[in-house]
Amino acid sequence: MNELRLVWWSLFLSALAPLTANAADWPQLQHDAARTGRTPDSVAPPYRARWIWLGPGRTLRNRDSVPGWPDDLRARDGYSYPNMPDAVGFTIADSVQPVLSDGRVYIGTMDGHAHAIDATDGSTIWSAPLGSGAVAAAAVAGSVVVFNTVEGEVAGLRADDGSRLWSHDCRKAITGAPCLVGGTVFVATQGGRVFALDAANGSERWVSRPLPAPVHGGLASDGTHVFVGAENLVLYSLDAADGTISASRQLRGQSFRMLWPVVFGGRVWANTIPVPIIGSEYVGEANSGSHLFEDGNSLAEEEANLRRWSNGDNHGGRWPEASGDWRHLFVLDAGDLSEPFLVPTGPVEGVGVAPHPVVADNSGRVLTYFKTKFPRLTAANGAVFGTRFTIDIAAVNPKDGGRMAIDNGRLANLWPWETDNLYGLSVGGTQLWMRQNFRGTMVLDLATSSYRGVSAPIRHHDGGNFAWDVVYRDQGPPIKTSQPPLMGRTAPIIVGDRVYQAENWGVTCIEHAP
Repeated sequence: MNELRLVWWSLFLSALAPLTANAADWPQLQHDAARTGRTPDSVAPPYRARWIWLGPGRTLRNRDSVPGWPDDLRARDGYSYPNMPDAVGFTIADSVQPVLSDGRVYIGTMDGHAHAIDATDGSTIWSAPLGSGAVAAAAVAGSVVVFNTVEGEVAGLRADDGSRLWSHDCRKAITGAPCLVGGTVFVATQGGRVFALDAANGSERWVSRPLPAPVHGGLASDGTHVFVGAENLVLYSLDAADGTISASRQLRGQSFRMLWPVVFGGRVWANTIPVPIIGSEYVGEANSGSHLFEDGNSLAEEEANLRRWSNGDNHGGRWPEASGDWRHLFVLDAGDLSEPFLVPTGPVEGVGVAPHPVVADNSGRVLTYFKTKFPRLTAANGAVFGTRFTIDIAAVNPKDGGRMAIDNGRLANLWPWETDNLYGLSVGGTQLWMRQNFRGTMVLDLATSSYRGVSAPIRHHDGGNFAWDVVYRDQGPPIKTSQPPLMGRTAPIIVGDRVYQAENWGVTCIEHAP
């Protein structure tokens, strides 16, 4: 390394600043560049909607939150919130998570607009054109908010008023969120290149050589390296100083679409979509001619069987679908991307949406979904749609990849709990927040195994009666958007004493209801 490079590298590292944002902000996807998805902030139940932003011209404000606000937003049977529109002229993709910095919530739409919303009262501070659609979270770097667009432009807008500060044309579509480390924003394109841009002025610090395949998903960083998965199913580690590839690892699966790696505990946690199908309904069960889960008589035996099954052992034909292609969570050393062990997760999630990436909790655990005969946290066998067994949430043992059960002596009995409708995950305090646009939002306390239904789009819907704290409509149909939303899973964000979530037709702020 020559002297000039040493000087540049020293300056670069000094500009990175801490990877974790203040608890008072959630400035990028899953809170930070490592994509941990956690904050110490928590919001106690029960809940109510503080405000509901329905576009630049309409915000509902709960009269129970602030004296003088006009709207009755108390959810109850037979009641729909007043002044909810039948349709809006924009669409927020399922894959968009709101971000928050300095009292402003930022959101981009598939129709090519960015919006800044007052985090306290839900008023529109500004709206600005992006030129083309955004299908991922923004990132806030001080006075600049950065949006990626599907036509390959990265836009830096002034956080105060939305005016355009800079644009950088990356020439190919971008469907993942920007990754912000100090004053540098990293973006990856479907042209297979990773760009490092100066967040203040958009200038190009470096651009990587083309990777062998497009990048459909997102990025994560530990400050010295940037981790990205390309569609040849290789995870790459790029030097954050100059973009050179320092390590790579071939994984299994069919795509990184709408996924991102997570960096935690000196490891890179990478999820992929498994090859045979996107889904889990009845895989490993008698309904599909398999005895995989039936054959496990203890958690230890089930894990041993899953390891064999994931290595292609069909147990004399009793596990006919056995294949390494079912693997979808890979734990790699952050230094050289070596793989120290196999995680026996089995198949989870369905209907065309990938299993959500892992999330870190505030006890230092990494949490993910496990299909199992031996649940300890979520719901009993037979209580989950799409399986005779269940889907549990547990920690991954960082030493051997085994399951570390979260056992408080009771099951939370989550409902609805379905193999084809799992949730995006984030953590606030001891609470695990879970969200998807179809079912809504639930929260599960990891310390007590108690859960609560927080929000649902429609009370009486798809065979259910969602008697939850925030319910927009009593009956269907759902609010129409300008176009079909891009499918995905993103979690709520927790900032201070409030929770913020994106709907396809707006943004909702949720708070404790005293």
